[in-house]
Amino acid sequence: MPRTLSFAIFKNRLSSEIRNYWYSRTAFKYTDRWWNENDKINQYARITEYDGDATQVFSSIDISPKEYLETTKSVLWAIRGNTIINIVTEFESFLYSQLKRAIYISPSLLERSGVEISATELSDAFTSNDPKNQIAEQIVKKYIRNKSHYKMLRKIDAVIRGGILNAHEDLVERWVKKTILRNALIHNSKKINTELINAWPDIYSNAGYDIPLDDGNIVRTHHTGYLLAKKIDEQFQRTISMHTHDAMVLARVIFLTYKDFSLGDIAKTVYGMLSIPFNKDKAESAVAYQKRTREYIPDFIHIEKIVKDYLEGSNTSVNN
Repeated sequence: MPRTLSFAIFKNRLSSEIRNYWYSRTAFKYTDRWWNENDKINQYARITEYDGDATQVFSSIDISPKEYLETTKSVLWAIRGNTIINIVTEFESFLYSQLKRAIYISPSLLERSGVEISATELSDAFTSNDPKNQIAEQIVKKYIRNKSHYKMLRKIDAVIRGGILNAHEDLVERWVKKTILRNALIHNSKKINTELINAWPDIYSNAGYDIPLDDGNIVRTHHTGYLLAKKIDEQFQRTISMHTHDAMVLARVIFLTYKDFSLGDIAKTVYGMLSIPFNKDKAESAVAYQKRTREYIPDFIHIEKIVKDYLEGSNTSVNN
C-alpha cells in the first residue's frame, strides 16, 4: 500500500534508533572479545596504558580493563532505557506530524476538531512562509499536545473517523503499555512504579527497584511501534488520500536536492520511497509547479534527509 511522507520519516528515524542500539550492543561484544584475546585484560592496569590509547577518548574513563568490561552491563542497561524512550517519542512525533499534514491537505478537518483559532493566531500565521502550515501547527498543538498516546489516538479517530482504536484494539493496548514503560523510565529514574506493576503484574512486582531490560524489550517496542504506525498510516490513506499530495511534494524536494536528476530518476525515487505509482508526466508537473511558484515546502529538511538516506542505502545509483 502507498505510504505517506510522515510514515517514511518515522520509519527512517525508527531505523536509526534500532541501528544505534545494535551498534552499541555489538561494540560491547567486540570490546569484550578484544580485551580477552591473548589475556590482554590482565596485562594493563588502565585502559590508557595500551599503546596509542593515551588520548582523551580513553582518559575520560581511565579505569582498568576488567572494570571497563564489568561496567558495560550497567551502561547497556541505560542505553536500552534511552532507546525505548526515543522509540516511543518518535512514535509520538509521527502522530503529531501525520495529523498536521492531514489538516494541511484537508483543512475541512478543522471543523471536526472543535479547535478555535483566535484572530491573533490567524494574523501571525499570515506573516509566516506558509500560513496553512502555521494554522495546522496551531490546531494540532491545541488538539493533541500533552495528551497520552491513547487519548491522541482517540482524538485522531474523531477527526478522520478512522476507527483505529476499535480495529486494532490489541495492538493499541500493547503500545499503551510501552508508553507506560517509557514514562517510568523518564519520570521514575528507570525504576519500577505502581503504573508498571498494574500494567504488567506478571513481570513487575517490586516498586522502587531498577526496571529489568533486555534485548527483547527493544525488539518488541520497535516491532509494536512500527506495526501500529503502519496501521495508522493505512487508515489516514483510506480517509484522507494523502499519497497523491505527498508524492508531488517528495518529487519537488528531490528536484531541489538533486538538480542533475532526470524526470525518470525523480519518478523512480518517488515510487521506491512511497510505493506510489509515479510516472515522468507527474514528475514533470511537480518540477514545473516548483519552478513556477517556488512555493515553501513544510518539513523540507526532514524530507530531504530521508531522500538522501534512501539513495545512499540503495545498492545501485538511481542513474544506472
